[in-house]
Amino acid sequence: MKDDPYGVIHRIASDGLHKGVGIYCINWAFAQCGHLRMDTHGDNRIMQKLLKKLGFVHCGTIFVEEDDEPRLAFEKNK
Repeated sequence: MKDDPYGVIHRIASDGLHKGVGIYCINWAFAQCGHLRMDTHGDNRIMQKLLKKLGFVHCGTIFVEEDDEPRLAFEKNK
């Protein structure tokens, strides 16, 4: 996608007691910058489904220094 400035959510979690917390947080972050990137592990189907529901596009696989696990990269741009 584009190479203009973007925001990143590095970690998001909820204890599951309240519905919609993830949606609220992601939408808030997107409203701040209008171009947002996130990644998640391949087995995190809940986050993948949420990101797609919110209009994020899967744009590849990335690797980070902290571990050897590939992560699925997502991006949303206005």
